[in-house]
Amino acid sequence: MAHESYKYIGCGSAGAATTICIDTILGGMELRRWTPFTFLVPGRYVDHDDWWRTFDFEGWSRSTYEWTADSWNGFRDFAQHPCDCVDSGRGDCEDYALVALSSAVARSRPGVGIAFCWELPYPWPTHVIAFDDDFVYSSGDIVETSVDDWVRDSEYTVALRRRLRAPPS
Repeated sequence: MAHESYKYIGCGSAGAATTICIDTILGGMELRRWTPFTFLVPGRYVDHDDWWRTFDFEGWSRSTYEWTADSWNGFRDFAQHPCDCVDSGRGDCEDYALVALSSAVARSRPGVGIAFCWELPYPWPTHVIAFDDDFVYSSGDIVETSVDDWVRDSEYTVALRRRLRAPPS
């Protein structure tokens, strides 16, 4: 893989230019898996494999899945592929949301979407959930409720929602 690098001219010894490797900044992660992209184009992050139709999402959520915090929640937050999260049994909120979305899409759940949740006073979202018309899926919890009611009962102030579009036939 080719490494991108950029010249940064700043405070240093006599204005010397420093080369910064983008892999150093991003910790070797795939930029296309950057968490904010999961909101912009959520359908690209859902796994459409037929395997999800038989996956026991509820059982996995109750007995296997273990929520783990990222070492850096924010700029360097990258989403796992849903199958990787299932295989490891671990992931953070956006990883779980993508597993939930993959399962919900495969089971043709109505009104499937993703939401980024804010906890004021933070100016960035601090949590990601998946939802459909009947349930909210949040880091291992499956709650029969609407997103509005879930937010009202949580520590979050608002949830910015985006529904998935049906995949092209």
